[in-house]
Amino acid sequence: MRRRGRAGTLAMLALLALAACAKPPPPKPVPRIAPLRAGIALNTPPYAFERGGDFVGVEVDFARALAQQLGRPVQLVEMGWADLIPALQAGRIDVIMSGMSVTRARAAAIGFTQPYLRSGLLPMVRREDLQARRQPGKGFRCGTGIGVSAGTTGERLVRERCPTDAVIYPTIGDAIDELKQRRIDTVVADAPVVVWNVSQDEANLAVLLEPLSTEDLAWGIRRDDDTLRAALDGAIAQWRTDGTRARILSRWLAYWQQLEARTGATR
Repeated sequence: MRRRGRAGTLAMLALLALAACAKPPPPKPVPRIAPLRAGIALNTPPYAFERGGDFVGVEVDFARALAQQLGRPVQLVEMGWADLIPALQAGRIDVIMSGMSVTRARAAAIGFTQPYLRSGLLPMVRREDLQARRQPGKGFRCGTGIGVSAGTTGERLVRERCPTDAVIYPTIGDAIDELKQRRIDTVVADAPVVVWNVSQDEANLAVLLEPLSTEDLAWGIRRDDDTLRAALDGAIAQWRTDGTRARILSRWLAYWQQLEARTGATR
């Protein structure tokens, strides 16, 4: 009996030793949440541009707020403006967050969320000419050089209204340089772009707060992506009530409240 008890004790000790040496089972892997790939056209202030080695701007702030709102990381994918819609259609990105205005042509190719800003096109002039250009009929007028950026709604409007006066530039910055050099008399661009550039050089530039059009700024998505559309629309609706939208827009865009009031936006 003593031998059996001793053997049993030794066997128990051996089992305990083996159990102590055994590695615990690995933890179950946490399911990876796929990032939301947001296409941006960089160097398009105030929407997205580099400052101090970081991406900043309206859309960058919205992307960060969206990641928190959805509990899903947002990956910013930089590309050229003309590549945004093809990349979305091909599935290389999930959403366009680049200050894109809703037009019939674009809405035929992609879907859009609810707008986050009611905007429009505005004229930019030289500060020295501001008083004269505020006179009736002197603001936006044909018969002078009007600078626009290629491929934008500003180019389309100027070509329609003043077909012989449009002066096309690769970027809006090029048009502004020509305005300062007095080679053209007006620059037409999206209101946020005009307001931003004027705020950066108020000594030389001025904005005429007379919208030439009414446009909605929204995020582009694939037309059949109803799940993402609902999530993004929900975020925008929440931000309208909790102040997130106003906080982000106020950080980057002076006059945005006046602009929405002039274009008939509802809050």
